[in-house]
Amino acid sequence: QWTHMCETALMNAKNDRTIMNSTNKQVDKILRDLVEMTTNDQLSKRDRTKIETLITIQVHQRDVFDSLVKARVKSVGDFEWLKQTRFYWKTEQDTVVVQITDVDFEYCYEFLGCQERLVITPLTDRCYITLAQA
Repeated sequence: QWTHMCETALMNAKNDRTIMNSTNKQVDKILRDLVEMTTNDQLSKRDRTKIETLITIQVHQRDVFDSLVKARVKSVGDFEWLKQTRFYWKTEQDTVVVQITDVDFEYCYEFLGCQERLVITPLTDRCYITLAQA
């Protein structure tokens, strides 16, 4: 969903001056909604961990899109966008493809269990790019 939302904004940014900022607000709202879910005292430990993991990922996605807005990126071909890890549902292949820079991986649906996640930093992003290119 995030990749689709961002790419739609980027593809329309040249014709619509407000779409990047409005998409940025949508991304931020998703984060606020996730945070609000954690206030539910009825959450099981597993559900709380799931939501906290989603929050960690969403914080990173919010920061990424905010940096795209500040850098005035207006194209899906811009390296600032291409260097992000992006997930695409490929209907004709009935699978998910993960893209980073110019590399495509078929998602293999590995499940490592419901675990806490460390924060994602710019260094983490650079490591992903380096590993993808190796």
